This record gives sequence, C-alpha cells and structure tokens, in this order.
Amino acid sequence: MVLSPSTILPAPRQGPRASMILDSQDLKSLVAGDLELVERAISQVLARRPPRLTGIIDHVSEYRGKRFRPLLALLTARVLGCDLPGRLDLAVAMEMMHTASLVHDDILDNAETRRHIPTVHSRWGCQSAVLLGDYLFSHAFVLAAKVGDSQVTFEVAETARKVCEGELKQNLEAGNWLLPESDYMEIIEGKTAELMAASCRLMGVFARADSQTCSALDTYGRSLGMAFQMADDLLDLEGDEETTGKSLGTDLEQGKVTLPIIHALCNAQPDQKLALLELLKATGAKSRSALRKPLEATGSLAYTRRKAEDFVGNARRALASLPESPYRQALLNAADRALHRAC
Repeated sequence: MVLSPSTILPAPRQGPRASMILDSQDLKSLVAGDLELVERAISQVLARRPPRLTGIIDHVSEYRGKRFRPLLALLTARVLGCDLPGRLDLAVAMEMMHTASLVHDDILDNAETRRHIPTVHSRWGCQSAVLLGDYLFSHAFVLAAKVGDSQVTFEVAETARKVCEGELKQNLEAGNWLLPESDYMEIIEGKTAELMAASCRLMGVFARADSQTCSALDTYGRSLGMAFQMADDLLDLEGDEETTGKSLGTDLEQGKVTLPIIHALCNAQPDQKLALLELLKATGAKSRSALRKPLEATGSLAYTRRKAEDFVGNARRALASLPESPYRQALLNAADRALHRAC
C-alpha cells in the first residue's frame, strides 16, 4: 500500500525541548562517536578484497556522501536506548545498500559524474559497475546475517528487493510521460523511501521495540524518503551541477517522469500540453532550462514543494509517540532539512 500524506496522524505535543534547533553538524555531533565507528567499519569491509579489485573499490569509496542513512539508523538507536554492537553493522549495511543503488542508478541514468568524480561505469564500463553494485549489496546481507537475528536478516533482504523493484518499475515506465501520480508515488516509495524507512524500522526490530513503535519509525522514514525524492525531482530541474556534484537532467534524458512533469501535463491546456511533450522529447541542459516556464505556469514546481511539505509533516507526526530527547529532535530536524537542500 502506497503511503499517502493524507494519512491522519495525531499532532505531536509540544514539550520543553520541542523548540531546540539543530543544524546539520549538530545532527552528526550527537552520534559522532558511532559515526566514526561506522566509517572505520565501512573501510574495513571494503578493504577485504582481492588486489585486482583495489582500483574500482577505492574509486567507489570516494562516493562518500553525508552518510544520511547511517545517521538515521544511529539516531533511531539512541532514541530507543539501544547500544548493542549490532546497531553499527546495520548502519553500515544501510550505507552499503545505498552506495550499491547509486552505482546502479548511474548506469540507468547514463550519468557521468557523482560527488564531483567520474561515475564507476564511465571509468570501468557498465558490466563491471553492475557487478560492483551486486558486490556491495552482498556485503549488506553478510552484515545483516552477522547480527544474528533472523527477522533483521529478512527485513534487509526485503528492503533490497523493494528497492530493486522500484527501480525496475521506473525503468519499465521510461518515456511514459503520462504516468499517473499514484504510479509515480509507488515507484519512489520503493526506490527511495524504502531504504530510509528500513534505516529506522530495522533499529526498532533489532532493539525489540513494540509493533507500534516499529510502525511509527517506518512511517517516519518512509515519509521522509518521499519528501527527499520530491526535493530531488526539483533539484534535477532547478539545481546546479557544481553544487550538487552530480549530473543533472538525467531523469529527463532517460525518459523518467517526475512529479513536476506529471502535474504539469495533467493541468496544462491542450496546446500547452503538446508543447510540453515536444520539449520533453529534447535532451540536455537546454531543455531542462526551457521547462522552467511551463512548469511555473502550471504551478507544478510549487505543487511538488507542497506535496513534499505534506510528507515532512507526516514524518514529524509519526514521532509523536516517542519519548522526547535530543535524538528525537534531531530526527525532526532531519525531516525539515529534507526540503531545504542544494545537493
């Protein structure tokens, strides 16, 4: 069932800590020690490779981003009071799956750069990049098995399946500019939101939290992921490649429909719709910039921002049942920041 921002959740109570403001660095500082351990673990995992793989694996190590998914996992563990060593393995597993999905995404999007460096497939070819992505996914499964909890292992495998399923659905719908919004929501719930949901939900399962808490954590991460992808849709149309550090406009070039496009085509006048479809057949930065005017005329960029805001509100409400702490506040701030990012 696709998550909807209209899902009614109770408004959170405002306590004495609800007004705390935490910036990006503060979010990480709360779990700085754990993040350092995660970094070491990632390095150790990737260091266990045959010498012939050194070049390609060292290259993908440079894909290091904000470590957002491990951050979510570690903050969730703190909210739940979980300090078991397995929490670090699960945080690393989430990052391995995320990096694997980036390697595969770059192939599908024919992207040339990622985090200011050449993509794996542009250096080693598509076949090696596909295998590298699979290699990283396999590390996630090993780490999950290491935790020694069959439910956790099952959840990690299910997450990988859902992420791949979402990507596959999107790939099969390439060029279908008239994709219904409901289908789009289903796709991004799998390809983006599922991994963020798992980063939070898995900690609940691992910490033996009750089903209500696990459900709340899942809703938080899933709603956050939906908002995150919609913000990414806007970046693909409005962002700056120098700032984002990756190729932009690749969704358009590969015929992958995004929410602003769906809304515009549904709300444009017949002649505007035909003109927009013609623009979508073009490729590159020129068509990306040319789309701004029709998307603004139909209110589609603003619509996408509002939908993302709805999901952020849902994410915040989902945490209402969790005890107040700096860690819960950090998760609330992480949801807010999903809307206001340049990369």
